[in-house]
Amino acid sequence: MGLRLLILSLMFVVLLVSGCGKQPSDRVVDLAGFESQMLGQHSRYFQEQDHKLSWQQAARAFAQSDYPYGASESIALGIGTDPVWLHFQVNNPTQADAGIRLAVKTPWLDVIDAYIVADNTLIAHINGGDYLPFEQRPMAHENFAFEHGFSSGLSDVYLRVESLGPMAIPIELSSIEQAQQLDLGNAYRYGLLYGMLLALSLYNLLLYLITREKEFGLYSLYLAGFVVNSFSYTGQLHEIITADFGVHFQDWLDCFLMITYSVAGLHFARALLKTKNYAPVLDRVVVWTTIVFPLGILLGAIANQLVFSLLLGFLLNSGFATLFIIMGIRARQAQVDSANLFIIASVTAACCIGISTMAVAGIVPYNTYTFQAIEVGMVFEAIMLAIVLAKRFNLVQQDLAVAEKFAHTDPLTSVNNRRGFQQPAEALFNAAVANNQDVAVLLIDIDHFKRINDQYGHTVGDEVIQLAANCLANSTRKTDLIARWGGEEFIMLLNNTSQAEGRNFAERIRMSLAELRCNTPSGSVNFTVSIGAAGSNQWVCAGKNLNELSLAELIKCADSALYEAKKSGRNRVVELCDACPFTESPVAEK
Repeated sequence: MGLRLLILSLMFVVLLVSGCGKQPSDRVVDLAGFESQMLGQHSRYFQEQDHKLSWQQAARAFAQSDYPYGASESIALGIGTDPVWLHFQVNNPTQADAGIRLAVKTPWLDVIDAYIVADNTLIAHINGGDYLPFEQRPMAHENFAFEHGFSSGLSDVYLRVESLGPMAIPIELSSIEQAQQLDLGNAYRYGLLYGMLLALSLYNLLLYLITREKEFGLYSLYLAGFVVNSFSYTGQLHEIITADFGVHFQDWLDCFLMITYSVAGLHFARALLKTKNYAPVLDRVVVWTTIVFPLGILLGAIANQLVFSLLLGFLLNSGFATLFIIMGIRARQAQVDSANLFIIASVTAACCIGISTMAVAGIVPYNTYTFQAIEVGMVFEAIMLAIVLAKRFNLVQQDLAVAEKFAHTDPLTSVNNRRGFQQPAEALFNAAVANNQDVAVLLIDIDHFKRINDQYGHTVGDEVIQLAANCLANSTRKTDLIARWGGEEFIMLLNNTSQAEGRNFAERIRMSLAELRCNTPSGSVNFTVSIGAAGSNQWVCAGKNLNELSLAELIKCADSALYEAKKSGRNRVVELCDACPFTESPVAEK
């Protein structure tokens, strides 16, 4: 299934690529009935070589040389390249000024100068870029953007772009109304995206705090890291952080936020897939990847080498997507339960990351959908991985339930042990007190059990205990409790039962147990039991109201009665007399 998804994703990329070679029939942008258009294929460009040019020098260079037009909707020149000049023409065939917004849709470009020229006369010069504090930019917008009324006739637009970061220049020209609608649509899309991812992040953070399973915490960090990173590289974070921290502040912030979610994501994948158990070499590669690349980026920051750090950041991002797929495939080979869904999620995310990267690079058409493909991929991946974690959580809960059951169950008899008896017994006793009901406790001890062990061996002794436990369990109601209290001793708590009724019930049990036989190679073995009974009659026990007693005191009374049963000859039931010392009674001979 993962392979089919990969093929479909690649076919989608091929379709996008095949559509980007189509060139416009007219390079001049006609504003008649104009709504919105990307201008990569309408723009010629060249890069400065030795010194900074004025707009007049750039205009002469365009007039004298046959510089190429962009091959796609975005002009991409790589990282750390020389400043670039771009030129396109706009024609307004009407007599009225056309209100148009021009935007360069990558928010991290450092310095952008726009010159609008008509009849060789400079009409407007607009300066912007992320080097400016937010309040000094041409518009309160995450991208370089401005609005201008183009007069009737032909206008030339020259752009000079300078940046150390990725030189991706998707120029969009829109009517003001259309631009506002596009901004509103983007706001809704990002609101939905961030809302979904942050909700998943908080949910998994809560699961981590509850379970302390580290994959939930790492997944929460991974999602939150991606949201903050997306918030930064789309320029939205810098509408909030408006202080002037220098020309390359956004570039450095993008770089470090990029490695944050990549590192968290790789460690999440290690924890989820348990890579160390079956692929230790791959696991070490992942660990070292999350150490070496961030250290290299940090050293680049210390040396103020932005281009070096950005290259490492993009390499880490590419390696992150690749390692996700490799880890998924290796997990599938190791028959890890969640591997198939993980592969589907990672392949889809990798394809979407590739589409967004190629859109910024100008390989496929740049538009809202191709640029935001990475967000779509992340949402899909987040949903798939949330399903994986939900399955993992269910398995954890099942394991906890099994462990809880084993912790509260006697392994020999499958009835409650002392620990498993205590909590439900307290609840049952408190409910009886609250509802003014009687309650009875029986302590049952197998007579002369040590002799059985000595004469027939511990295997027969275990069979005797199992026979007794089965008989007692089959004799109780669903509302009663039974537990193995000690070696050969059992306890029963009888709900809504008086001491007198409990004594009669105990007598029936004693006779039933006396009739049991345990077959051995040397013959059958029978055994008897002694039973101590204690409880309330009409809500009074040993002269006290039941609400004045605790369950522990009632059990001590039953233990005293059991001691009297053993002392007076065994194989009998003794019930609590009117007076009870409410203390531990001496231990009788077994």
